[in-house]
Amino acid sequence: MKTPTPSTAISTPERPSACRIEVESAMRSLIKEIVKQGWSRAEVALTLADAAEDYVMELAGRSPTQH
Repeated sequence: MKTPTPSTAISTPERPSACRIEVESAMRSLIKEIVKQGWSRAEVALTLADAAEDYVMELAGRSPTQH
């Protein structure tokens, strides 16, 4: 199954899951690179979660939390 792209699948029901597939793939690559630098997977996962929360708060027009 071909994953829809954002520019061609603007209103399809598959769009959210297609985005998740892309994000998870990029996230796993990022995690692998950061773990190679010596950080633990748990540290990276928690930091990514914090950063994602901060980004959502920015999108909502609120200030990010202090960590």
